[in-house]
Amino acid sequence: MIDDIIFFLLDVKNYVILQIVSRTIYEWFLFFFPVLIMFEAPRYFLPGIFLYILKLLGYRRRGHIAKKEFLETRPSVSIIIAGRNESAIIASTIESLLALPYENKEIIVVDDASDDNMYEICKGYADKGLIRLFGNFSKTGRAGRPPSSNYGFRMSTGDFIISVDADTSYDYDIIEHMIGPFYDPEVGVVAGNLKARNLGASIWADFQAIEYMISIGLWKRWTDFLGTTMQASGAFGAFRREALLDFGGWDPELAEDADISLKAKKCGWKIAFAPEAVAMTSVPEDLWTLIKQRIRWDKGAVRTYFHKHKDIMKFWQFKFANFFELIQEFILAYVLTLLYPVYIVYMLHFDYKLLIFAYLFAYAIYAVMTFATFSVALSFSERKEEEIGLLWYVPFVPLYKEIFRWVRVYANILETFRWKYEEPYIPHSGYKFSEKW
Repeated sequence: MIDDIIFFLLDVKNYVILQIVSRTIYEWFLFFFPVLIMFEAPRYFLPGIFLYILKLLGYRRRGHIAKKEFLETRPSVSIIIAGRNESAIIASTIESLLALPYENKEIIVVDDASDDNMYEICKGYADKGLIRLFGNFSKTGRAGRPPSSNYGFRMSTGDFIISVDADTSYDYDIIEHMIGPFYDPEVGVVAGNLKARNLGASIWADFQAIEYMISIGLWKRWTDFLGTTMQASGAFGAFRREALLDFGGWDPELAEDADISLKAKKCGWKIAFAPEAVAMTSVPEDLWTLIKQRIRWDKGAVRTYFHKHKDIMKFWQFKFANFFELIQEFILAYVLTLLYPVYIVYMLHFDYKLLIFAYLFAYAIYAVMTFATFSVALSFSERKEEEIGLLWYVPFVPLYKEIFRWVRVYANILETFRWKYEEPYIPHSGYKFSEKW
């Protein structure tokens, strides 16, 4: 058995040496192509290392004194929950918001034609004057999240609006952290820091917990440092009232959070990130639900970023930072993703051994960089004790990403050719009366 292992290792060694001395430049490009496909790993790794160095040096963003003075004015805040059939969790969400120690707030719930008893549950709180409740009882049925959010905004009175999901809970000081960046009069939108509430519920929930910590908790710290944050999550975002009036609120889009964020950018408003404003959201616990969610997200991203708002990449008209951030996304999430299956098919025909070798090489790089990046994200976390166990999943993150790389291929093809354009997330009326991109 030992002889067999030694023979195998020598065979691998000889094969590697053969590749090094005999391959052309074109063949080396094919070898490194999987590294390009998985470039999201070094994309997060380098900023993560930079942010960690800044942390060690005690770096602190300017404006903390102005922020403190702004918060002392206790500006009015409206928190809007637009939901449908959320009877199972709406009470706990309302309770968590009522417990927030910020007095100058109002909580608005918009029930979008629920079939369950969500409205009746909320009415109990409304009758006590704890929340303001509005319901859609139209015969035409549900309106969808964006119109419901717009209605809640029209009914609101706050200087600042926080839009939240019904299945989300919040740390006690989130309002101060969430509206703090508005001390800067140029900030129109603030992105909150979302984490997975149901960590430990399944392997898929745990992978998403890692994903959220890196792509939101760490990456948005980096884009906030550069001033290039492009999106506030629909589950947890804050808006200046003047900004919402300026760009007209929410449109009925699959990725309404990306859409409204880019509308803000086009109107000249900044988007800030509030890393201390932590909200815990429920993520899908089974693979099929997660795949359906990601298909909608990926279709919505292509539709919003590269169809509806593709003109924002005109760097001579809008800021170059917007172009730089979106061109990265376009290359990584769209161009290279669609080239990936072409590459796989070609390499299976050209040299399947080289494909295996190249993929394992890329996998190793991806795993090591993900471990380092997640470790940095963990160092910034306020929940280290809960999240440190996720380190065991890190070596398998490339496999998780591989599954959803193919999901993205499917979603990109659908959106490119406008197949299955309508998703049930938006009711038919939303597509009927809005432009198709």
